[in-house]
Parts: sequence; C-alpha cells; structure tokens
Amino acid sequence: MRVRTIYIATFMLCSRLISAQDATFEASIDKNPVSLGNQFTLSLTLENAGAGSAKDLQPPDLSKFHIMGGPNQSSSMQFINGVMSSSVTYSYVLQPKELGKFTIGTASIKVGGKVFTTSPLTLEVVKSPPRQKQHAKSSDNLSTQIGDNLFLKASVDRTRVIQGEQINLTFKLYTRVSVTNYGVNKNPALTGFWSEEIENPKNVSLMTEVVNGKQYRVGTVRRMALFPTQSGSLEISPMELETTVKVQDRRSFDPFDSFFRDPFGRTMNYMVKSKPLKIKVEPLPAGAPPSFKGAVGRFAMNTTLDRKSTETNEPVTLKVTISGTGNIKLLESPAVDLPVDFEQYTPKVSEKINRGGKKISGRKSFEYLLIPRYPGGKRIKPVEFSYFDLSKRRYVTLRSEPIELQVEQGVIAAAPSTAGITQEDVRLLSQDIRFIKVANLELSRQGERLYATPVFIVMILFPLAGLSGAVVYSRQRQAIRMDEVGYRNRRAIKVAQKGLRQAEQLLRTGSADASAHKLQFYSEVARAVWKYLGDRLNIQQADMSVDAALIELSRRSVNGEISDALRSLLESCEMARFAPTSFEASAMQKIYDDARKLIIELERTLKSK
Repeated sequence: MRVRTIYIATFMLCSRLISAQDATFEASIDKNPVSLGNQFTLSLTLENAGAGSAKDLQPPDLSKFHIMGGPNQSSSMQFINGVMSSSVTYSYVLQPKELGKFTIGTASIKVGGKVFTTSPLTLEVVKSPPRQKQHAKSSDNLSTQIGDNLFLKASVDRTRVIQGEQINLTFKLYTRVSVTNYGVNKNPALTGFWSEEIENPKNVSLMTEVVNGKQYRVGTVRRMALFPTQSGSLEISPMELETTVKVQDRRSFDPFDSFFRDPFGRTMNYMVKSKPLKIKVEPLPAGAPPSFKGAVGRFAMNTTLDRKSTETNEPVTLKVTISGTGNIKLLESPAVDLPVDFEQYTPKVSEKINRGGKKISGRKSFEYLLIPRYPGGKRIKPVEFSYFDLSKRRYVTLRSEPIELQVEQGVIAAAPSTAGITQEDVRLLSQDIRFIKVANLELSRQGERLYATPVFIVMILFPLAGLSGAVVYSRQRQAIRMDEVGYRNRRAIKVAQKGLRQAEQLLRTGSADASAHKLQFYSEVARAVWKYLGDRLNIQQADMSVDAALIELSRRSVNGEISDALRSLLESCEMARFAPTSFEASAMQKIYDDARKLIIELERTLKSK
C-alpha cells in the first residue's frame, strides 16, 4: 500500500511539473537542401503537453512530396536539474517530386482545448550530385533488372465501339519483385471520352498470371468506364505510377559497409508507365428522331403528376424518371410541351448511379414545377425520350400517355378586364396593372417646420441622455473591477457554486465509460474548491498549493477542524483522479456533500473575521 501511495504521489508530482510548463509545437527537417530522388524526415514535436492530452493532429499539406512512411509516433521524458520535461514526436519520411523551393505549411494540434501550430518551413530540392561511374553502372543494371520484372498494363474490353457505347478500361500492375508502395504520378488523358470511376475493393488482391513464360503477381490498380463523346480514332494516353521496390544490397568486403547495411535490403523508387491505346469510334447512324439527345444504351421512362386537380397559380410537379444501363450521367432533360397559359421552371435533377458492376446503370429524375395561370381542363402532351439501343442497333422512342389536369379558379387578387386578351397574354394578368388607392389619406400642412415640433426635440435629447447614462455606468463598473482583490473575493462563492453544480450534474447522470466519468467528477469538485480558495484568500494560481491555503487559513484564525477537513477532501479527490476504480457511487456522493459543506462553512467563517 505504501509503494502504491508513493507511485501515485510521484505521478501527481510529475503531472504538476509538466503542466506547469508551457507547451510548444515545432516542425523540423533533418536535411536542407535535399537532392531529388533522396528522402528526408519531417518531424512535428510537441513538448510539455502532459500525458494523453494531445489530439486532432492536422499535418501540413504534403501534396508536393511522396509520403514514403509515417506518421510514426515516439515519446520521451527526462529530468534536467530537477525539472521534468516530456515530448511527443510525429515523423514523416518524404521524397520530393520535382526541383525547386517549396514551403511546408503549418501543422496544428489541440492540447487541453487550445490549438498549437507550427511555423512554415522552406525546403530547397536540388539535382543529385554526379556519382561514380561504377556506382552509376550498378544502378543502371539494377533499374534494368527491375524493369524486366515490373510493368503496368492498360487494357480495354473492346477497341471498336459506336459513339456513346461503354468501354471498360483497366490498369493492372505486373510484378516479380517486392513492391512495398505505389502512387499515381500522372493520370491518363481521356480526350474525347466521358469517364466514370468503377468501384474497386479497398484492399488490392493479387492473382497469378503467366506472361511470355514468366509468372507474375498481378493487382488491379484502377478501373474506369469510358463513354466516347465523339467519333473517329481516339487515344487513351499512358498512366504513370511511381513504385517503391525493396531490393537486396550486394555483398561488400568493407567491414564498415556490412555493419551499416540493412539486412532486409533497401528501398528504391521506380517509375512504371503503361502503353497508349487506340480506340475506333463509329458515328451514330443517321435518322435520329427529334427527341434524341445523345442517350445510348437501354432505358425505360416513367412520368407522374403529383395531383390531378389544382387551382390557378398553385404549382404542380411533373416528375420524369429515366432508368436503365448506359451513359446515365450524360442524359439531358426531356422537353415538356405545355399549354400556353402554363409557366414552367428549370427542372430539378437528381440521380442514383451504380458503378459496382461491369455496366454503369441507375436512374436520373427530372422534376418540373408547373404553374397554371388560367382555369379549365388542361391536357399536357405526351413526354418523349429517344435513345439508341445497342442490342437492337436502332433508335427507340419512349412516349408517355397524355396528362390530364383540372384547374379551378383560385383567389383573384384583382379583376382586370380580359376583353381582347389572347391566351398568350393570360400569364401577364394581375402583374402589369396597379390600382389607385382610394382610402382616406392624411395630409400635412405646407410650411410647417419639423425642427420646431416637440417630437423633434425629444428625438435629439433622448440619445444624449442615453449616452450620459452609459458613461456613468461604465465608470462605475471600471471602478469595481479596479479593485481586483475585492472583485475576486465577492465572486468566489458564486464561482464555487457553479463548479459544484457541474459536479452534481455528473453525479446524477451516468456514462458508458465509468472510469472517465468518475475522473471528470472528481476533477470538477477539486477545481471548484481550488478556485474558491484562490479567489477568497487572494492566492494566485501559480502559488496555489495545500500548504499555502492552510497557512493563509491559519493566519485568518480558521479552526483546525476545517483545515483538516480541507486537506482530507483535496487528498481524496487527487487519489480518486489517479485510482478511480476504488471509489464507488456512494463515495462520490460523500465527496460532493463534504465539498459543499466545507465551502459553506469556510464562507461563513471568513465573513465573520
């Protein structure tokens, strides 16, 4: 039990020593300048933050570099001249993509509700220094060996299609070496195509394939669905990947070289590039119907009106849904032929596309808001949608049934004469005529001066009186706050009661994490007591301790029983914060009651002195 008490006291002392220092967050790099093709380490170091208090690390923008590893986390703690310090370091292993000067932006981390940020760093990337001929020859041989056993292949399921027909494009990585990582260095240019990413599994599964008598491990890097938007000979340009390959070092007779050599080999960056592909795209046949707008595939259409009857100036919604397989994303809204006394707005478009299979499928909906302006029975002409059916090799037109709508007369804002007005002019009724107001009007006497009226005088004096009152009130508040000791003394009991209310709320409510819940409760109780003592006894937070509080209470002739109760309460809270499992709900209730009684007794005693 004594060993455990010593350990808890030591831990409490360490926590106080760490929290007494200001936390810092700094960024550094291990080399500058760095050669193109070499790696460097970016370190983000957080010092004196306390154990477990840091969260929400936001690294800087590293898009100009290849991330070869990280973030790796390490921590340390040390004593220097009796002062304890701690640090946590987050490190990234990076490699530049190109030459030049680059700025590594700020990183941020949250510690105890406060956000700390690093300063920007400037890094210069220079050309690699010339190497010895023998070493260059060795590197060339190594690159050649990797090139014979690692390549990227692009393939399509068809090379001759009709305009708008789907093509499935796949990029596969073939390897006979150990590839530890890869990243896209350059995406293929897809001029003349509309592309849709096909969903790939998060974890790349490797399969075995034999090419030219060699067995390779093959992984699918990317899959895409392409829809040619123009005819002719189109090209899919290469995609480039930068891979990280692990190679074994050759043996050396130098004992120092063998001492420092990695027994598991070293990593090397290698660029792989696919070959371009040619696609022959035939134009769509002639004779397309007027309602054809480029849809290719196989589709169905459904039209619905949200109601069969309405009133004038009341909107109705016509929804047209097109579903099927094909270039869903490129579908355009069908034309809706309305009676002349209808007002139509731009349709609201929504879509749901399935990219998981070999064929892109889904649906696209168009919601038209229609407003009838004139009563009577209305007939909306059939909606037409045309597409080129790939299986039938011809154009297909889908046509809805005519839509009937009964429009009743709504509320009439005004009754202008309609003589000689055609149906084309109906939508302008009640908009271009404004009627003369015939109600009684109050007129003012000409020549009367506003500044001579009592109202004007009151309007002038009222702001001046308000400004004077505000100045007096501000000076009174400033005088009160100038007396800092008295101000803290008067607010001490209110601040303590507020803290105890928070502790009481924690006591009444449960939590899924009981240990964290208890820790928060005891922290709130201790904080309320410490805050009361600091404000009531005029002790600064930096000088606050149990002994300092007891000395001040003794100077003010507070009896020893209250001092002993205070020491016992604070020690119980500290023990509970570092060993919460030993305190149950009944103990929590007792701690809360003791704290409440102690603060009330202290307030009564100190006021009587």
